[in-house]
Amino acid sequence: MSAMPGMPFEGSHAVRARSRALAMLVAAFFVLVAIFADMLASDLPIACKTQGHVWLFPNVTQPAALTAMSREERERETTWSIRPLVSWGPQTIDERPEAVLRGPWAISGHPLGTDRSARDVFARLVHGTRSYLVFALAAVMVSLTFGVIFGGAAGMFGGASDALVSRAVETISAFPSLVLVLGIMAAVPRPTLTTLFGAIALTRWPEVARLVRAEVMRVATRDYVMSARALGASPMRILRKHVVPNMRGQVTALGAFGVPAVILVEASLDFLRIGGGEGASWGETMSEFRDAPHAWWLLAFPGALLFVMIVAMNVVGEARRASYDPRGR
Repeated sequence: MSAMPGMPFEGSHAVRARSRALAMLVAAFFVLVAIFADMLASDLPIACKTQGHVWLFPNVTQPAALTAMSREERERETTWSIRPLVSWGPQTIDERPEAVLRGPWAISGHPLGTDRSARDVFARLVHGTRSYLVFALAAVMVSLTFGVIFGGAAGMFGGASDALVSRAVETISAFPSLVLVLGIMAAVPRPTLTTLFGAIALTRWPEVARLVRAEVMRVATRDYVMSARALGASPMRILRKHVVPNMRGQVTALGAFGVPAVILVEASLDFLRIGGGEGASWGETMSEFRDAPHAWWLLAFPGALLFVMIVAMNVVGEARRASYDPRGR
């Protein structure tokens, strides 16, 4: 009976451990889909012999000799081929009249159906995974870099630097991220993906800067930092050698939480059709549901993927935070 009081904690700990392991597997699955997107869906084969020439991985290299051919011409000139799981690219239009807005498996070659432009939904989801992850990781890396630089400068030098960075952090943090990004996108005459990238990076760095500033001020009076200063170490060396390594866990946890936040903002803007990108997008696919309410697959499949990715990435971030914070275990 003495073991009974510990059972609820042990049970909850086991549930958390299993949920984190599952989230890691789901996150790894999305990463693998992003890496091998061209192997899963492409209008060019993985390998083929066309016009007497053997091509290896033309779906990745996109050779001009094959892309210049029409789909029908490639079929005629190809002796043999190894094809991806789905033989359609994210922007390839099925020219068959009956291919517009067809449901899952309603027409051959389109397992998850087609959209209003007769593009394959599966291909757009697969390549959308890649574009979202690459965009989010790049935006988070930029925001982490600027956050560490500005936050470190504010905490290390103090004075005017601290006041300037603190006011900038307070000003940007006063607005919800999505509202601020929407305002920036609306202010630019012709917003592009680069505009969106800059707007999102601008809204993410203050959180990192606030954490770094607090950490720098916390360790500034530690004995090893005072010793480094006494030995003549420069502020940048102290920041690089003594401060940054001690907050690596917190910064990477913020980055892990930042990835799903960026993906959600980008998908929201794509849904509103102001994302600025021209590639495959889950949000754009879901937005087509507004014009075709009967096409449930345009909302269900990308919506489910977005939900699963956001939840999994947040659980991964929580696990990363718990790894350095004993209270989260």
